[in-house]
Amino acid sequence: MDSFYRQVDEGRFESLPTTAGPWSPHAQHAGPPSALLARAMAGHEPRTGMRLADVRLDILGPIPVVPLTVHVETVRDGRSMQLLQATASADGVPVAVARSWRIVRAPDDFPRLIGRRAGDVGAVPEAAGTGHLEMPGAHTHGYLQAVEWRMVEGGVGQGGVTVAWGRPLVPLVAGEDITPWQRTLVLADSGGGITLTLDPRRHTYINCDLHVALDRDPEGEWIRMSSQALASPGHGGTVHTTLADSRGELGTGLQTMVAQNTRS
Repeated sequence: MDSFYRQVDEGRFESLPTTAGPWSPHAQHAGPPSALLARAMAGHEPRTGMRLADVRLDILGPIPVVPLTVHVETVRDGRSMQLLQATASADGVPVAVARSWRIVRAPDDFPRLIGRRAGDVGAVPEAAGTGHLEMPGAHTHGYLQAVEWRMVEGGVGQGGVTVAWGRPLVPLVAGEDITPWQRTLVLADSGGGITLTLDPRRHTYINCDLHVALDRDPEGEWIRMSSQALASPGHGGTVHTTLADSRGELGTGLQTMVAQNTRS
């Protein structure tokens, strides 16, 4: 495993086997594509003193493990905030679209607001087992092997509430260091995976989007995810994730889940 993608041309990327999600070797986990689109938006006509504040990904269908073409545009321009949009296409067909607000950084002396955040999120636990998620019937030779997890609480099959530290084991794009935002997005889409409790042979619980907002850029190689899966019979589901690094909590993730019974 060397990376999730290899850039082959301006705006064009080869999707490597590491992008394959847990349910098929032919469909990507949404974490790497969301990070790839964030990379494109962060690099689009960059301005000193500005940062990505959030990334909202809409998954338009299964994202195949094939070359992706990425296009970026500015939807709304301004001195203190810009709305950017990036689209990933496979064989000319859009498969994912992301939007992000790029905002001017707050002054260093701006008042600190902490709300109800936890004062201490603890340390990364010692390694135990393989460090990889084990999911029933999963394809294990793609994304699941490219990410290491260390569980604090819960886990797959443990009731839908999980606290875990994770880190990608490979770069996003070959030859580049992974950035804090990229690292976070590679992991954030796994909120529904680390909390998986439903038997995938009887029920599907798959997200159609991902929204991550960070008020502070992450530090270090590990990201802590405190995730809870929710479902209301007759309606739908969501997965809520609180994101943190070694300094403490820094943002949130939200996934809209399509909750269905499998077809017999």
